[in-house]
Amino acid sequence: MNNTPPQQPNDTRGRILQAARKQFARNGYAGTRLDDIAVDVGIRRPSLFHHFKDKSTLYQAVWQQAMEEQDRQLTPYFEQPGTHPIELLHLATDAWVDYAFANPDFIYLSLYAVASGQSEEIPPETAIQTIDRWQKLIDRGIKEGVFNPVPLVDCMSLIAGMTSFYLTTPNNNVPQLVGSYTGDRVLFANRLKLLLSTLLVKPQGDNVLPFRR
Repeated sequence: MNNTPPQQPNDTRGRILQAARKQFARNGYAGTRLDDIAVDVGIRRPSLFHHFKDKSTLYQAVWQQAMEEQDRQLTPYFEQPGTHPIELLHLATDAWVDYAFANPDFIYLSLYAVASGQSEEIPPETAIQTIDRWQKLIDRGIKEGVFNPVPLVDCMSLIAGMTSFYLTTPNNNVPQLVGSYTGDRVLFANRLKLLLSTLLVKPQGDNVLPFRR
């Protein structure tokens, strides 16, 4: 997978979205000032309103862009007909981990949204697309008799919770947590796959597939 950092967009609207994502991820919705975003972009505040009518509209546009990017990167790993459900689970998990490690701002953006109750501002259609792909994968595994009937919310809580905790640990002041952090993408992906498999996969010997990394 290509993990090359995204280039700075040339258009003003794109640069506003990029600067806004960093500000919202760093300070949350309430703590982000439009003046600071304008300064980061190198424009005046009135120029920002030419592209986005208010802070709420800009916040929703940031989420729209982030979810569309995520969906584009992850979709190919879900849509592989003929691939065993367990292997598909591993591939999708690897793709998610690669995305999360390459886009830590998205993790902080998500944490602030949940903690502040601002998640209601997230455009629902984009979030539903990504979640729907996980649901279809789980449903397929259940139908084929290799997955336990685990609710989607349990799987998403494990994926989101573990990823958020792991990627934000370096900023934690608890020595035991900081000392155990490695920043190793492959190590984390394998841990997450192991826990997901423990939760989802029925304990049958012929269902065990090696992790491919």
